Amino acid sequence: MRLGKLRRLGLLVALLALVATACAGGDEGGGGGQTAGEPKRGGTLRVVNEEDWDYTDTGSAYTVTSWTFARLYVRTLYSFDVNKSGEAANEPVPDIAAGPPTVSDDRLTYTFKLRPNVKYAPPVNRAVTAEDFIYAVERQYDKKYPSPNPYNTVFKGAKEFGEGKAKTISGLKAVDDNTLEITLTQPASDILSIMATNFYAPVPKEYASKYKPQTDYSKFYRGAGPYYLQKWTPNKSATFVRNPNWDPATDPLRKAYVDKVEVRVGVDQNTAQQEIESGDADVSVDNEPPTVDLQRLANDPTLSKRFVAPLDGCIDYLTLQTDSGPTAKLEVRQALNYATDKDAIVRAVGGRIAAEPATTILTPPLLGYQKYDLYPTPNNRGDLAKAKELLAKAGYPNGVTLTYVGQTSGNGPKILTSLQQSLGRAGIQLKAKSINYPAVYTDNLQLTSKAAEHQIGSAAWCPDYVGNGARSFMGVLLDGRKITPQSNNNYGEYNSPKTNQLIDQALAAPDTEAAGAAWAQADKQAMTDAAWVPLDYSKRGKFWSERVKNYKYSAWVTNADFANLWLDPTTP
Repeated sequence: MRLGKLRRLGLLVALLALVATACAGGDEGGGGGQTAGEPKRGGTLRVVNEEDWDYTDTGSAYTVTSWTFARLYVRTLYSFDVNKSGEAANEPVPDIAAGPPTVSDDRLTYTFKLRPNVKYAPPVNRAVTAEDFIYAVERQYDKKYPSPNPYNTVFKGAKEFGEGKAKTISGLKAVDDNTLEITLTQPASDILSIMATNFYAPVPKEYASKYKPQTDYSKFYRGAGPYYLQKWTPNKSATFVRNPNWDPATDPLRKAYVDKVEVRVGVDQNTAQQEIESGDADVSVDNEPPTVDLQRLANDPTLSKRFVAPLDGCIDYLTLQTDSGPTAKLEVRQALNYATDKDAIVRAVGGRIAAEPATTILTPPLLGYQKYDLYPTPNNRGDLAKAKELLAKAGYPNGVTLTYVGQTSGNGPKILTSLQQSLGRAGIQLKAKSINYPAVYTDNLQLTSKAAEHQIGSAAWCPDYVGNGARSFMGVLLDGRKITPQSNNNYGEYNSPKTNQLIDQALAAPDTEAAGAAWAQADKQAMTDAAWVPLDYSKRGKFWSERVKNYKYSAWVTNADFANLWLDPTTP
């Protein structure tokens, strides 16, 4: 999942302990909520954000911000349980599904029974049916408004449907209103996690078909969660109110304590911190505490109870152009790995409270992650002699100039400055261009026609789902068969038959153990080829107001689960 902005502090998933390991004394799972007494219903949760979401339409929403808010109004076959901890926190659990599916012997067909009386918000006012899940996928193939969802190809017949060769997706079948059968093209050990993503939230055809996908439907989207979007002024404000048709007896995962959620957009990082700390706001989705405040928050005996900074599963990295320019030479890419001072990068973004040096592609909470370093340097500060040796071997004894693209906001300028210093000492000069988000991706990194401008590209990525989620990492970013002229997430156009084969092996693995082994091999192969320079495993600093209770950080949304917070007092 691409980030809404290059994080100020860090972004997505904690280690396998994941329900918010607090920093410097914060309580496990979320500070003040753990000893706050009995939950209270009512009140308005006040959210202050710098950026808006992309869409509320789940067929196209694909940022951290949109997925965090979707927890309020969306339900899926499977989802996450914020009350679980350890490895169990990474495992999807039934949501609209009445229980685990029946699975065929060949592991290709899954049959789900739906909970009865899970109802959409007004004006739909009816129960979710199996057909709604099928329509949710079919509408993602709209020619004018295609979905960015990368996972539909797991379904038998989806490719043919997308190419216009079939009128239906043969692998999706409504046996009856309360029974959904899905058939896969090959076994997928992560299929329940895929079905937990918001892309597969049910959509009522008779209502949604009145609107164009994406921006148009986002103004009127109706889901089956405990809230719905009552009002939205893009880039300014939004209000979520209760879905009167939501029945807590049908929802084992959301308590929906607050009456309303109000969102203000355009609030910068420093202002957000001031307002939350003073009690004028409650939480933020995309604003982490400013770097200068981290130590203060972590060390203060009172404020630290409302502050967490877990590893978040995201990674900052440099993508390297593998098929053109100087970086097409393996030795140049290896030299970049040795020359980069990762300790300086970490210090630039806030120190070890904000990030940890990265040496792998997969991040700690993902299946297949193994700790290793193919390009070790003393204290992660770079090895200039080794870098210069490799540059000379590549034919650049006097150094080399490389094009670089990064982001103007967040940590982008800090990362660029640090790289200019460390790479410069090794004789690598950067011809740098900084671009605003999201144009840095859509107008440059994702366009193969712009490859010459980003021999080095500064990027960040988060898994779409944790645990068995490497498909959403390596399967999206480094599968050479998915390189496309536009909307290309393999920014360096890395295409290795060995890595592709290992990705296939992982995707078709019969169980998580076999999948994890294959993903680990794919990770090492890509790093042997020096496809990236991993920079840091980020941490997500989160702070909330004194009246917010039950704050539990979840890797699935890289934030608190807003559907389970309560307020005390319920009025500011």
